[in-house]
Amino acid sequence: MKILILGISGRTGKLVATELLRRGHDVVGIARNPDNVNILDIQIIKGTPYDFETVRTALVGCNAVISVLSSISQSDGLFRKIKTPLDVMSVSMKNTLKAMKEKNIKRIVVMTALGVGDSAKEIPAFFRFMLRITNIKYSYADHDAQEKVLESSGLDWTVVRPVMLTDKSDNISILYNIKGVGKIGSSISRQAVANFMIDCIEKEQFIRQKPGISNA
Repeated sequence: MKILILGISGRTGKLVATELLRRGHDVVGIARNPDNVNILDIQIIKGTPYDFETVRTALVGCNAVISVLSSISQSDGLFRKIKTPLDVMSVSMKNTLKAMKEKNIKRIVVMTALGVGDSAKEIPAFFRFMLRITNIKYSYADHDAQEKVLESSGLDWTVVRPVMLTDKSDNISILYNIKGVGKIGSSISRQAVANFMIDCIEKEQFIRQKPGISNA
């Protein structure tokens, strides 16, 4: 398959691209600065998914989309200043879904976060409080908006909601829940998220569902 990755410049996006190549897929990504994506044998379209024509161009010949797009901040702190538009994910998703329908592409898997939308009750009360008083709330609000866009699209979507992400590459085990049913842990490696999202496409799993995921 040929798969478009949104957010390919990020830590999780690069892992998704590398794993797709390892499994024999063709990869295309969108990047504002293509030189930041140092992965051989992939196609990079210069630009941003915030622009419809860029997405339309990137989707040529594709069979599916994986989005690990997130808002870009100036630091990793709770009060970090957001550099990208506050609606970057929801607008990019609208552009992507419009182009997918135009090209008759049905499958898309999107990473948001546990705590978004109806999963808010699944995160600790302290973190819910922090979401209200820190700039992370803007990212969660935009994730919620893009989930709503997906739900109304009529396409074969999956929303993947990981818990806290880590860079530990040696743990790719997975626990998942659906609508809060099923016990999951408190962290997950980015590599495990990448593998899970690709599995969702290859195995046609969790269509029109929103699994929360963690490492076992």
